[in-house]
Amino acid sequence: MASPSSLPPLDMTLGLDKTHVLVTGGAGLIGSVVVHAFLSAGAHVSSLDLSYPSLTSTGPTPGPNSSSLFTTHADISSVQSLTSAWSAATRAHGPVEVCVALASLDLSVVPQTASIIDADPATWSRVLDINVKGTMLTSQLWLRGLRDHISSSSSSSSSSSSSLDVELKNPSLIIVGSEAGHFGVRTCAAYAAAKSAVQYGLLQSLRADAPRICDRARVNAVAPGPVDTIRFHDETGGEGTAEWWAECQATTALGKPVPAEAVARMVLVLASERWSGNVHGKCVAVDSGKDGALMWTPQERGVKTQ
Repeated sequence: MASPSSLPPLDMTLGLDKTHVLVTGGAGLIGSVVVHAFLSAGAHVSSLDLSYPSLTSTGPTPGPNSSSLFTTHADISSVQSLTSAWSAATRAHGPVEVCVALASLDLSVVPQTASIIDADPATWSRVLDINVKGTMLTSQLWLRGLRDHISSSSSSSSSSSSSLDVELKNPSLIIVGSEAGHFGVRTCAAYAAAKSAVQYGLLQSLRADAPRICDRARVNAVAPGPVDTIRFHDETGGEGTAEWWAECQATTALGKPVPAEAVARMVLVLASERWSGNVHGKCVAVDSGKDGALMWTPQERGVKTQ
């Protein structure tokens, strides 16, 4: 057995430089950090979103297009809107290699009810239309783009598709799910069901399908836990409150929320073929060791607290 000192040095870089990465939901609290991380890794990024609000505290806001960043409007639930945005991104940076399907309605905008018996079927339809169908359409365009790229190359070369796709450095899809897809949300089952659908059912279907289109294409998911954003602070009241304790201390082994940068770093690792070339069809929990949602508060069970 060779000694460590006799082995050639390993290339520990991500290998994402000049890779075209398309991120849906790239202007959001987590999405903008993901975009910033890919740009920091030297990638060419297309950021798609409904709008681009100022998010100065979470990284650079996607603004005027530069040589490495292209931004455009897209509604992921609309075939026409998403296809148009995708075509514009391809014109800007070439074929999409890495796709991060992050856009979705989240718990800050989806109505919540005391019980599912009060849930509005119209809300379910809207959430499933955007969070499930929109993610499916995003995945479809990514995989179709790989197929078309291979087909186009094949028409000008006698090489097989397995050798042609070598020029694609990092063909990968990362679906951004949620802890809600694991543990459910009592007050918003629609959101939990939608996240479960994409990080399990859709992911496993793509696991079998993607390599048949491009033999190195990989699909994985990231399921963040309680992410430490401005919105999370606003919703819980901040550290020291009962809501904060219930969301990210009582229910996580590390006893703290997840930095948005930690989610972004995991997305980059999964996007990198050099680092995750044999990771395929997995849903990675980035949740500080969360092991479920708090079922009962002391008050609900009649427990007296000091």
